[in-house]
Amino acid sequence: MSTSADTVESLLFRSGALFDQLDPTTWILHLENRHRSRVVVKVEDPILLFSLPLGFLDDSVAERERLYRTLLELNADFMHNAYAIEGARLVLSGALQTENLDANEFQAIIDDLTMTLDDHLDKLADWKLDTSPTTEA
Repeated sequence: MSTSADTVESLLFRSGALFDQLDPTTWILHLENRHRSRVVVKVEDPILLFSLPLGFLDDSVAERERLYRTLLELNADFMHNAYAIEGARLVLSGALQTENLDANEFQAIIDDLTMTLDDHLDKLADWKLDTSPTTEA
């Protein structure tokens, strides 16, 4: 395990959050929010990535322009994270540099996700995102 991965694992334990380790540099963090969201935390030195898949945007998603505007407006609520589209997948993501990574900034990302996600998911419910994809994203 790399030094960065050791640091992240230590920060995960310190955060008190539940998590599972998938491989030496990847964990699934279980958020204590209303939707019981799961965040992928991955070390890709020199970056620590946080990614929370929210669903897939297929051709049936109505009013895409309004959705994109809503996502941009919701991004203003975050201090450390942002909505993004990866292929057809809508994700909430954040990143930190692994060099000088500390507990405060690590916890800030987790808190940022937890505090705003429930409200945002309600606002995104109009689009009925497909959470079980039939195609690769």
